[in-house]
Amino acid sequence: MDSATAITRARSGLGKKTEYKSPGVMPSFAAATIPPNGKLDCSGFVYWSIRFPSVPPQSRIVNHPLYKKINGGWFETTAIHADGLSPTGYFHALAEPVVGSFLVYPDYTGTDGRTHDGHIGIVTALDMAQHGIARVKAIIHCSLGGWHQHGDAVQETAPAPWLAHSNAIAVWYEGFSDAPPT
Repeated sequence: MDSATAITRARSGLGKKTEYKSPGVMPSFAAATIPPNGKLDCSGFVYWSIRFPSVPPQSRIVNHPLYKKINGGWFETTAIHADGLSPTGYFHALAEPVVGSFLVYPDYTGTDGRTHDGHIGIVTALDMAQHGIARVKAIIHCSLGGWHQHGDAVQETAPAPWLAHSNAIAVWYEGFSDAPPT
């Protein structure tokens, strides 16, 4: 699969009234589009969009030592963020985001002293006059905010949630058949 196909799959979720649910219910990888009224979280949405290979399929359990060390093998934001900063894994960090890359930040402790979930989404548009993650103009993602505000967790928005986190990074999925554009 190439990055354009992943974006097409992700956009198929727009307007489907997807409920934000963690960990959610994974749609079949064979489905060409996200079914209406699904229940997904952000990493499950990305997982389905890229048809991430796992054993058993669609389990969201990753057989990689880094993921196992971080959270028992679960495909989620904290592990993906660490993977992007690691020399080995499924993702690598990019100095400049590109269309088809992902923005991700890990779980964090908020000013309220509570642990909050990280977040991930697929970059769909850029502002080439900017640099770093500020270059991202649009990103498609599945969020609790989208669910609460619009009754649909899947939205294509500006990257405000990622810009608010100093440790947010852009990563490229090594499983894409295309290389990141330069």
